[in-house]
Amino acid sequence: MKLKLKDQKILITGGAGFIGSNLTDYFLENDNEVTVIDDFSTGILKNLENAKKSKNFFLIRGDIRDETKLKKIIQDVDYIFHQAAIASVPLSIKDPVKTNDVNVNGTLNILHLAKNSDIKRIVFASSSSVYGEVKTLPIKEDDIVGPISPYGVSKLSAESYLLMYQKVFGVKVTILRYFNVYGKRQIDSPYSGVIPIWFGKLLRNESPVIFGDGFQRRDFIYIRDIIQLNELAAIKKVAIGEIFNAGISVACSINELAELVIEVVGKKIDLIYEPIRNGDIKDSIASISKANKLLDYKPNYDLKKGLMELYKSNFS
Repeated sequence: MKLKLKDQKILITGGAGFIGSNLTDYFLENDNEVTVIDDFSTGILKNLENAKKSKNFFLIRGDIRDETKLKKIIQDVDYIFHQAAIASVPLSIKDPVKTNDVNVNGTLNILHLAKNSDIKRIVFASSSSVYGEVKTLPIKEDDIVGPISPYGVSKLSAESYLLMYQKVFGVKVTILRYFNVYGKRQIDSPYSGVIPIWFGKLLRNESPVIFGDGFQRRDFIYIRDIIQLNELAAIKKVAIGEIFNAGISVACSINELAELVIEVVGKKIDLIYEPIRNGDIKDSIASISKANKLLDYKPNYDLKKGLMELYKSNFS
C-alpha cells in the first residue's frame, strides 16, 4: 500500500507557481489542509482556481522574507514544501543580489521560525544547477558541486543552511535537486522551461530557438513524478537530512527534444540556432539510484508520455 500524506496541515511557499500549484491541488485532493504563501512576482492566481474551491485551502499574499507574516503560519503547520524562489538562471544573472536575498535569506527566515515549532518535515526544492559542469554522468548526489550561475550558488547556499539547521537545531529537512521539470501551468516566457516555450511557438507557427548546437543533454522530469518525489521525501523517515536528485535518469539532447515536441504537435517547422547563453551547462543527467533505494521512487513518465499528456491537457 502506497503511503500518502493525509489529514495534515501543509504550507507551500510559492504555491501559485507552476510546481507549487500542482502540489497544492494534489495535497488538497488527499484531504489535507493547505496554506499557500506567494508574493505573485511570478506566481499566477489562475493556477489556484481549483484550490480556491476547497474549504481546506488558505491563501496568503506575502513574501517569504516577511518574518511577521510567516511566523503566524509556521506555528500551525505539519509540513512545509518550500518552492518559493527566483528560479531562473537568466534572471539570476540579471540580478544576483535579489536572487541571493530571496533564495538564501528567504530560506533562512523559514528555518529560523521552524526551529521553534513542531514541523515534521521541510522539503526543499533545490536544483541540479548546484552541480555546474560535471566530469562524469549520470550525476550522483555526492559528486563535487560547482555552480556557474548566481541561481546555482543561491540554491547551494540554501542547502547548506538547511543541513546546518538540522544538525544544530534538529529541524527535519529533506532536499530535492530538481532537474528539468515540465508540466501543466509552466508558463511560456523567456525565463521558463524550454518545453512550454516551444509548444507556444509551434502553435503560433513560429520556429523553436535552440541555444548552442543542440547536442547538450538534459534530464526531463514530468510534474507528476515531481509530486511523487515530494510526498516520498516528506513521509519517509530515512529521507531526513538527505539530498536526492529529482529526475528520471534518461538523457535527451535538445535536438532530440525538439523532434519529439514537433512530433507531438504534428507540425513540421525549421529550427533556429542561436549562441549559447551565459550560465547554461553542457550536460545534466541525474542518477536516481539513491531515491530508488531509500524512497522506493520509480518514475512513471518517460519524456514522450509526459509530453503527450501535457499537450492533450494544455495545448490541444
